[in-house]
Amino acid sequence: IFDRQGKALAMAGYKVTIVVCDLEPNETIDGIELISCNYKPCSRIERMLNTKKFLYRKALMINADVYQISDPELLSLGVKLKHKGYKVVFNLREFYPGIIHDKAYLPKIARNVIAVLMEKYLKSSLKKYNAVFTVTDDTDNRLEKWGIKNHYVIKNFPVVSSRFTLSKEEYLSRKNVLGYIGTVYWISCQKEVLKALAELPDIKYYVAGVIEEGYVDVLETFPNWKNVDFAGPFKKEEISTVFSKMTISNTLRDFSRTGSPNGSFGVLKIFESMEAGLPVLLSDVKCYREIVEKYNCGICVDPHNSQQIKEAIQYLVENKEMAYQMGQNGRRAVLEEYNWESQAKLYIEVLTNI
Repeated sequence: IFDRQGKALAMAGYKVTIVVCDLEPNETIDGIELISCNYKPCSRIERMLNTKKFLYRKALMINADVYQISDPELLSLGVKLKHKGYKVVFNLREFYPGIIHDKAYLPKIARNVIAVLMEKYLKSSLKKYNAVFTVTDDTDNRLEKWGIKNHYVIKNFPVVSSRFTLSKEEYLSRKNVLGYIGTVYWISCQKEVLKALAELPDIKYYVAGVIEEGYVDVLETFPNWKNVDFAGPFKKEEISTVFSKMTISNTLRDFSRTGSPNGSFGVLKIFESMEAGLPVLLSDVKCYREIVEKYNCGICVDPHNSQQIKEAIQYLVENKEMAYQMGQNGRRAVLEEYNWESQAKLYIEVLTNI
């Protein structure tokens, strides 16, 4: 939202303001105003109940030409702004009803009901917005069926950076390390990865990020979890250092539990890994099969098949020069096609027309 959408609009000449619920002082970074509501919720319940009123007051003070809402709990805030006569768009980063079933903080018995109610609420609310942005064809097709008029796929590709360079000599000299960056979700199939790695004792596993609530208890039941090099969260500026510790990037995810069974262009770690020159371990779904078939930048596997995962890792380790070439193919793919510059034009055009 900040690095791609916000900066693209600012560079196009728009005044951009991001309103946040925290206790930090207001500041301007890269031409984008960050304005605080001087309120920070202490719990998930407080966030659901109280943030809207603080954000709404601040939003009215700004008096913007267009507002973008990016969180499902703020859908009603956007509708309220619409009733005031403002132009409002929604940034549908995920199909939220599809991921309800993996929310550990919700009672299991209630998840199906909550998912159905959320889908109905989403459908009725989004019809009132001026436009809806999404990152997957599956969700875009769903919006079409719902009768949402103005919907657009804006893919979450990286802003190309010159900080990633990787020579063959450097890659071949690295120890064999499977890496994972970002949030360790319940749907990231870590159990299957750990089972595969249990049969590959010479392959290290490096994880940099945070673990979704309740999931660490499951992972700790695996004996080899204690051998995982868990680095915890990292800053954006450190991403090149994080990638430099890997030879293969694990981006597996169970898309059957996301509402986007064919995969998503919203999984940024895939394209960041490709940009960093790493071969990618991908879920075997339509979206990623097409990328691999076109660029030969990684291997697609069934994320629930630990044997397939093991064989893919083993192949990349035993054929390291081929793995390096796959990584270079992926980097070329990002430079040529899967970059934010290719998406920014449409994003700016839509908002300009609104």
